[in-house]
Amino acid sequence: MEDIVYSASPELRRPRHFSAKAMVDLRASGAIAWRLFRSNLRVRHRRTFLGYLWLLMPVMGTVLICSYIHSRRIVSIAPTSLPYPLFVLSGMILWQSFVDAINAPLQQLTAARQLITRSRVPHEAIILAGAMEVLLNAVVRLAVLVVVIAIWVPFVPSMALIPAGVVALVVFGLAIGLAVAPLGLLYDDIGRVIAMAMTFWFFLTPVIYPLPSFGPLRFNPVAPLLVTTRNWLLGWWGVSNGFLVIVGIALVGLVAAWLWYRLARPHVVSRLG
Repeated sequence: MEDIVYSASPELRRPRHFSAKAMVDLRASGAIAWRLFRSNLRVRHRRTFLGYLWLLMPVMGTVLICSYIHSRRIVSIAPTSLPYPLFVLSGMILWQSFVDAINAPLQQLTAARQLITRSRVPHEAIILAGAMEVLLNAVVRLAVLVVVIAIWVPFVPSMALIPAGVVALVVFGLAIGLAVAPLGLLYDDIGRVIAMAMTFWFFLTPVIYPLPSFGPLRFNPVAPLLVTTRNWLLGWWGVSNGFLVIVGIALVGLVAAWLWYRLARPHVVSRLG
């Protein structure tokens, strides 16, 4: 078996060779990622009784609490375009997909620490397996949302665009998660910082309240993706200001984060090994 040698010499000294190796690993990752994804699913189901219910319990808990607070007028919330419970449910499902995507690269690589330091498995396969799990979780949550929508809101054709909005949120989250993964593998503090940042970011995002017409909250990069996707529940075919810009930034950012991880990988593996 051919050995893998990680060198400290700058890989960008030979950019053509660096790009060719990156594409070879990426092409080889699909089949491996699928096997890892299936294996992770089997392990997860063996170790839990409630299974996919855990994907919905935190979301439903937030919906119930927010609906109670709203009904008692403990906190003043501006009128929403959807019935408030459905407004919060849709916002939480979209937000959770984004958070799962941010956490996935670091969680998957940390769990596969022995694999990435002692085997020839492309790291891209591990990250891609995590992305598949994020998308599966999003599909399960969206299935519940569809059932609830059928009760509360009549079907409109624009709802068919909702998966595109979820994919945009996942791509944006993966770009951020992959960019911080090299540092997160070396320092546990990064994972704690991400968890803390997500708590603050949640309250700055129009998940449980409508987006204000003015103010700094409109510059939240997640807001256009979330607001647009939620508006598609109402039959609105347009996109919010900044939606296409953020989608473009997410796509470019994901590629840049991948290349950044490729550059950092030899140093990370050396430290972990």
